[in-house]
Amino acid sequence: MKKIRKDDNIMGENEEEKKLNIENEEKVQENVPAKEEKTNAEVKKEETKVTSEKKEEPNFKKVETKTKKSKHGVAKAILILIGLLVVVYFIFVMRNYLILNAICKKASAYKDVTNYTYHLKGNSGEYTASVKDNISRMDQTSVENEDRTMIIWSDKNTGETIVAFPNQKTAQKNTLLEIPLAVPFEYVNIDNRIMGMVLYTWIYTDEFDGKECYVICLDSNYKEWVEKETGLIVKKESKDSSTEITNIGINNVDEIYKPDLTGYEITDETNSIK
Repeated sequence: MKKIRKDDNIMGENEEEKKLNIENEEKVQENVPAKEEKTNAEVKKEETKVTSEKKEEPNFKKVETKTKKSKHGVAKAILILIGLLVVVYFIFVMRNYLILNAICKKASAYKDVTNYTYHLKGNSGEYTASVKDNISRMDQTSVENEDRTMIIWSDKNTGETIVAFPNQKTAQKNTLLEIPLAVPFEYVNIDNRIMGMVLYTWIYTDEFDGKECYVICLDSNYKEWVEKETGLIVKKESKDSSTEITNIGINNVDEIYKPDLTGYEITDETNSIK
């Protein structure tokens, strides 16, 4: 009888151990899914974060690349524009140089001319100038006042000068008044000015008095018409005045007459010169 009870006790203990084991396994099984679910949630969260970062990173790089390309495009456009302006200005300067140089070469043919005549018409009046061997005469008429009509005669060989007013019958001798001679020939001696003029001078073509001309704009208020064929100035124009030079003749003066001062009241300015 004692033996049977002992076995019964052993069996009871085994059953209790089994129950405990089963309960522990159940608890482990209950805990494992929760742990797995938590892990899966964390994994999903991390995957979402990584995916979001991956999505954002290309967009950021795309915007950054687009900005760089935009800045690069603007800089490139500015450089191209500057390059074009430099090329245009270079062409402008070279064209000016070629034209002005051609004008000077043609005008230089008159460098040693001592016999010529021309007619000049301006806002205040007009005059005819004649020159031969350092003797010159200018017959001028005034639009504003007929009493200002005058004759200027000069002999550089002797230094004698006469300014006569025919309508007033008065005259002055040996004055310091100079005749504006050689007006058409001003481009004869501008070789040393060409390099400066080519940088800013605007030149275009026009016709005056039946002649093909270059119009040389030295500034916004002053222009000169220069005959293409001869390099001689045929017209000047400023903001307030205009001067036309016509009837230019070379080696066509036979003699220059000294004014006849008979009946004139003459003033000699020699004594008044200090």
